[in-house]
Order: sequence, then structure tokens, then C-alpha cells
Amino acid sequence: MVPIVQGSSLTPDLLTDPGLSRLVTEGRGSLAFIIGNAACRQRLLGASIHWDRILLAFEDGQAVGYAALKYQMRGPFALRVKPFVREFGWLSGTLRFAAFCLSECREWRYPFLLYGLRVSRSARNHGIASALLQACSKHAATRGFRAVYLEVPLANDRARHLYLQNGFSLLRKRWVPWPPVRTMRRYVETQP
Repeated sequence: MVPIVQGSSLTPDLLTDPGLSRLVTEGRGSLAFIIGNAACRQRLLGASIHWDRILLAFEDGQAVGYAALKYQMRGPFALRVKPFVREFGWLSGTLRFAAFCLSECREWRYPFLLYGLRVSRSARNHGIASALLQACSKHAATRGFRAVYLEVPLANDRARHLYLQNGFSLLRKRWVPWPPVRTMRRYVETQP
């Protein structure tokens, strides 16, 4: 069984580990035209992670995957303009920050959103992604939500197949934002 823990339950020394924040900020590659490559995303978002919105998977004591969650008007990252201005300059940084905020706010229509899921290449095909999806569903259920939503790029057949295998169903296609995505949903049984 793969250990899954909520990020906020980790010790402060683990939470300040740059490798852990790098793992979490590697996602959002589809927004690279706004927030840059993986190193840039680390500089922009690494210090603003809401660890209570991150579920981490460990294998042999090493973090190898995560699920990021968005609910109750709060996602995995605090939105701050200063890192954007520092990285891109005043005008470009402000415009990129505004575009990032629009992208983030667009997703608030979902009561509980699986914002991101990532497993290190070396740990793939070990059941970690499925364990993270189960933990995400349990997390939603214990907080009284009836369903978990996600958006998957239309071109990502592998991810769509993983989600279908784990109880998600296909909903509608969205052509905006770029890249086009398919919304998926999994109902969960709420728990007291």
C-alpha cells in the first residue's frame, strides 16, 4: 500500500525541502506560456504552496507523486503578484499574473476540483496515481462534497484512461481555455 499524507501534516523541515516544492510546482505545464518552464514555476509558486491542499504519495520514504486540490475558494497556491513582477518585470509580470488569476478563477465553478495529479516517471505504473485518486475522493467525501471534478487535456489519452479506470465519467469538452480540455466527474459517498 502506498502511503498518502496531507502536506500540512509533514514536519516543517520537509515542507521547506526544495525538492518537495519542485515536485508540486512541476504541474501546470499547459500554462507554460504564462508562467514559464518548470524552474520558473518553482520560483513563482514554490513559496506560496497551501500544503493543506496537497496530498503526497511516498515510496521508500521519498515523495514520488502528489494530488493538488481546489475547494472552498482556495487552491494549492496563494496568488501573489510580487514573484511575477520580480521574474518578468513590472508590465509583463502584471499581465502574466492577471492571466494566471483568470485561469485560476475560471475553475471555481467546480465545488471540489482535482487541480493537478503528477507521479514521477520512475514511480509510474506502481499504482500511485490510483492511490492518489482514491485519497482525493476520500478527502472530498470527508468534507461533505458529493463529487470530484477534474479537467484533462483532450490530447492526454493516458490520463483520461487512468481517470476512467478510477471511476470518473466523461462530461463536456471545453475549447477555451487553451489547450482544449474534457471535464470529468466522479461521485463520492459523503461521510459524516
